[in-house]
Amino acid sequence: MIRVLIVEDSPTVISIFKHMINSEKDMEVVGVAENGKEAIELTTRLKPDLITMDIEMPVMNGLEATRIIMSQNPTPIVVISSTVSDESIKAIFHFLEAGALTALAKPADIFSPSFEETKKYMINTLRAMASINVAKKPLKQPFLKTIPFQPKTDHYEIIAIGASVGGPLALKSILSKLPVDFPVPIVVVQHISKGFTAGYVKWLGENTPLKVKIAENYEILQKGTVYVAPEMRHLEIERIDGNLAARVIVGEPVSDFYPSITVLLKSVSKVSGKNAIGMLLTGMGGDGAQGLLELKRAKGCTIVQDPDSAVVFGMASVAQSLGAVDQVVEIDHMAAYLTKLIKQNYTR
Repeated sequence: MIRVLIVEDSPTVISIFKHMINSEKDMEVVGVAENGKEAIELTTRLKPDLITMDIEMPVMNGLEATRIIMSQNPTPIVVISSTVSDESIKAIFHFLEAGALTALAKPADIFSPSFEETKKYMINTLRAMASINVAKKPLKQPFLKTIPFQPKTDHYEIIAIGASVGGPLALKSILSKLPVDFPVPIVVVQHISKGFTAGYVKWLGENTPLKVKIAENYEILQKGTVYVAPEMRHLEIERIDGNLAARVIVGEPVSDFYPSITVLLKSVSKVSGKNAIGMLLTGMGGDGAQGLLELKRAKGCTIVQDPDSAVVFGMASVAQSLGAVDQVVEIDHMAAYLTKLIKQNYTR
């Protein structure tokens, strides 16, 4: 049974959350805190499996409560935002830096036509987040040692990155350390809750010297630019008149994800092959693993984030089990590794 602590000061929202959670056979609400101070006290006393955390509350806000809980009684925390505005998005990424796992928008009125779909997504997210052990790093799994890696080509032309839970901070760590004259485009699929992509792109752009934007259909990719897959669209790469271009696809979820990392990596393997670098960062599940395998078979360079720094060593672990990984790189060294790998090709 997943024991949930609700931290929320709105009686209406509390009532909706209780109904949603208690209607699940494997979940129950074990407590309600109406401010951050109560949340800290109830976390210590009840030891919940998961906390839903409001942002703004009286006495103590959610961010301060999250910082204290994660330092004293680490518990999976999902931030619940009442609005998806610039200010709330900015606040959410401070929560992620403090240790929260992800963020969700508060569900619409229970009489809304979209309520059941929202409820299903929210419950599935809470269930998945509750399984993450934030008290300590997940048990180490066998992984490839980082060894000297010889480039497979003298001309890398694109980097494709996939990430899920923990991805925003991992990607920020990489992009913030890349030089402004980085000579190739970077394309990204990040699993993130609906409504947060635009804010995520803006936040990334404020934390890197590179230009960051949402990919547009048939857009020619430019060096030193990061292209993030739009919401509810797959992102593929194709070649137009010799230039790499984004292809935004309307379709169905692949392995339950839309956009899907595997869809991106498969297209990159076909278009760029040995001239591409593919990466999987922290994240749950196996999306991207098959795509990384296809890129490796196409002689591209395949990299995953190290398990010690990953919030969840899931996607990368699946990729390793398939034999799809050339190199495991520590997240703090990833930017330098990519810069060296790319620049040594452009200075030959």
